[in-house]
Amino acid sequence: MEVAIIILGLLLGTFTSCYVLDINLKTLIKFNKRLKIKCLIISIAMAIVSFFIYCQYGYSNHFIAVLLTSWFLISVSISDWKDKQIPVDILIITDVLGVILLFFNPNVELIHSMIGFFGVGGFVLLISIITRKAIGMGDAIVIGTIGLILGYKMALTVLVYSLVLVGLIGLVLMTIGKVNRKTQLPMVPFILTVFMVILII
Repeated sequence: MEVAIIILGLLLGTFTSCYVLDINLKTLIKFNKRLKIKCLIISIAMAIVSFFIYCQYGYSNHFIAVLLTSWFLISVSISDWKDKQIPVDILIITDVLGVILLFFNPNVELIHSMIGFFGVGGFVLLISIITRKAIGMGDAIVIGTIGLILGYKMALTVLVYSLVLVGLIGLVLMTIGKVNRKTQLPMVPFILTVFMVILII
């Protein structure tokens, strides 16, 4: 089973690389060596994450839910960092699978998922509108998706610590002159970082 999980992680990572980095077979074989390295790094990272989640939860419906969330966050983090946008296709796939998982994952109650998606996600969306996108609408959707799959408690925890982390990093970068007050840092990579730390501890 462990080998199968690692292979699954490699496949998910490869798919993410090709989709988010816009790699096709011709590009991968003929042109850019750097793309090959990026693709390899992402695939190996996804395999490691998949194996770690399996060690934490075993093969269960909750394992699938956490793996889906991890894959989603890794994918959108790369896209947010690279293009400052959330891939709509990956978002739709994740949300559809997340809804299906609601009926099979006993670790997350339906009401908690609804609160996570509409309550927490909607709250962040409202903040985005009020602050004129100081927090992006895409970030609100990402937080809502976490809430949908893993419940409102996880969504709230990730949101709070992500805001703290991005604030601290932003303050440090302003202090050393790398950014100014108008610079908008991509938030999803910080959401991913916080989520992974939560899984580890």
